[in-house]
Amino acid sequence: MKPDKEGSMQNEFDLIIQGGLAVSSKGISRLDIGVRKGVIAKLAPRLSASDGVDLMDATGKYIFPGLIDVHVHPVYVDTIEDCSILGAFGGITTMIHYAYARPGMELARRAEEFIEKGTQTSYTDFAIHGAMFDPENQIKDIAKCIELGVKSFKMFMTYAKLGWMTDDYYLAKAMDVISGLGGLAMVHAEDGLAIDYLEDKYRHRPQKEVFLKVRPGVLEADATFRALSLAEVMGCPLYIVHVSSARALPLLREARERGQRVYTETCPQYLCLTDEILQEKGPLAKIGPPLRTREDNQALWDALKAGVIDVIASDHAPKDKKINDDFFEAPFGSPSSETMLNVTYQRGVNEGRVDLCTLVKSMSETPAKIFGLYPRKGTIKEGSDADLVVFDQARKHTIGKATQHSNAPYTLYEGFECLGAPTLVMQRGRVIVDGSEFKGKKGEAAFLPVEIISGLL
Repeated sequence: MKPDKEGSMQNEFDLIIQGGLAVSSKGISRLDIGVRKGVIAKLAPRLSASDGVDLMDATGKYIFPGLIDVHVHPVYVDTIEDCSILGAFGGITTMIHYAYARPGMELARRAEEFIEKGTQTSYTDFAIHGAMFDPENQIKDIAKCIELGVKSFKMFMTYAKLGWMTDDYYLAKAMDVISGLGGLAMVHAEDGLAIDYLEDKYRHRPQKEVFLKVRPGVLEADATFRALSLAEVMGCPLYIVHVSSARALPLLREARERGQRVYTETCPQYLCLTDEILQEKGPLAKIGPPLRTREDNQALWDALKAGVIDVIASDHAPKDKKINDDFFEAPFGSPSSETMLNVTYQRGVNEGRVDLCTLVKSMSETPAKIFGLYPRKGTIKEGSDADLVVFDQARKHTIGKATQHSNAPYTLYEGFECLGAPTLVMQRGRVIVDGSEFKGKKGEAAFLPVEIISGLL
């Protein structure tokens, strides 16, 4: 015990987590973790406890920093509240949500609405991206969003038929403004007009069979090259969301080698699933970009190991779809946040495609650094928030809709067998998930203004 400012004695810690294997980008260490007032107060091989200090036995289990899912769409069948719950069951303690500003909407007002809704309803800490569906009329709001702490802005290079596509004129203009204000441009990189032509060309063919012909990897690579080129000219940092194709990877590698500020993300579905699932599940597996091939899967794992891919995020976009829905008319998207850690741990670590430290880094430390949340988030260090995940690497389980907490009526991972799962999740020292029980409380979540990283990782 130690004296407080008034001279009375107080415990040095509120909680000690004993015997766990703390995982970081640098390695795995057996550490006791002392927590006080929601913060990691001390790390040591052994910590002694005073009377009244809570003890938690994590002997032999992994301890991860709370995961940060930077790609969440809380506008479909799962709300911000729902996403915070299901994400917590997957070891996610911070989410970055897309505030949708569809055509006719004011971007800054939408950002304010999402911040307000998140503050009222989220159980876990969160930040906000601006999603511009109409940059021509929304660029003027970027400066106000920056003042709000929203500094990353997504644009679509596809979905022209839906009226969402940003042409190169407004992509360049937005990047110019974003760069001048210290923000980050984000793009969905697929060649929208060519895809729309191919969609028309193959409209009367069985849609499952031609989906990869309509959205081939080379058109993702083409859009990636254009986005990189415009960002280079405008001096704008660029974040490429959900990279799915091996064809795009050499472009990203070359940009990084010449010093361009580009950050890259892929998703569990592009690492773990292929077009074979689309043929089986039809509209349930209709996502954009599409599920591709085993060769693309492996190329993405290799890129993650090599540092060409920086972040794994979920692209959680759950829709109310049924397997017999018309494929062409079915919306894009699937639930994926809650399963993100379990499926990538199984396919990546257990099956030897990536080491544990790299996997955890891609879902905690790196996203925290890109979005200016490090070292408060994304790491197990003294002074960091006690956002912690106890992961039992010996726990066997099978994923199914019945095990998930999304309101979507399906999961793409039905019957997926895993070895290893989160068993306890803490946000700032408070237990929010204990086994199958959710213990979070509304009103304890914090909105996190972001600060975009100033250089390369």
